Amino acid sequence: MAQTSYDKELAILFSAVTTTASTAGTSEIDLGSTKMGEGEPIKLVIDVTTLGGSNVLTVKACSKTSASVAATDNPVTLGTISATGQYHYTLPQNVSRYFNLFVTESGGSPSYTATAWLTAYTG
Repeated sequence: MAQTSYDKELAILFSAVTTTASTAGTSEIDLGSTKMGEGEPIKLVIDVTTLGGSNVLTVKACSKTSASVAATDNPVTLGTISATGQYHYTLPQNVSRYFNLFVTESGGSPSYTATAWLTAYTG
């Protein structure tokens, strides 16, 4: 099934020009008491439109059973990004009820523009 823009807007994690070395998602996601993350895989999409110089982004998924997820809550490094483009990651199936994305930038003056969202896994 194709993703609609309405679906995409329901689960936007962050969308901003960032000038700090470490950024948390602006929208913590409650996957529900049904533990949605433990069933069918969920895909995280990050669209990086600008990335300064030799900078590298490290993307971490963090989750816990209660709200207010921190960067130290069950972190799973999903990957690194060193160029603009759209990147797709599958969330771990044992992700807890509350989820947030954390991005850390290294390698130069912090500067990137990105949007991230969750969508249905399509294989």
